[in-house]
Amino acid sequence: MARRTLTIAELRQRLEASEKKLKRLVAQREKLAKQLAALDAQIAAVGGKARGRAKAPKAAKKRPGRKPKAAAAKAPRRRATGRALVEYITDILKPATGGMRVKDVMAAVKKAGYVTKAKDFYGIVAAALRDDARFKKVSRGVYKIG
Repeated sequence: MARRTLTIAELRQRLEASEKKLKRLVAQREKLAKQLAALDAQIAAVGGKARGRAKAPKAAKKRPGRKPKAAAAKAPRRRATGRALVEYITDILKPATGGMRVKDVMAAVKKAGYVTKAKDFYGIVAAALRDDARFKKVSRGVYKIG
């Protein structure tokens, strides 16, 4: 038995139905996320610790045909030690006037007491050096305080 080919009108109808269902499901998810955030706030108010996501997701503004805006500069994430990775890197690179290789910076950061469980800590250090304006690339894989 041969399959019947759908017409363009039927395909459009199916697409519209799928988009309508998606819109309804997304709205339902946002409503549930807000309820969950309210419950997490109540749990925190009585001294408990909420599991999972603590905040309702922000609705993303759609900008058709345009790239999303670059994220605003954030404060560095603080660790249990109270110091961010870039602060460790800055302290290590200050005395190195000629710069240091990423591998050496990584080893020095660990030696200075930075604790990590990252499988690719080299990549994290390299990204921090590349993305932070405080550091200047001297040559391939070598950075210094800029």
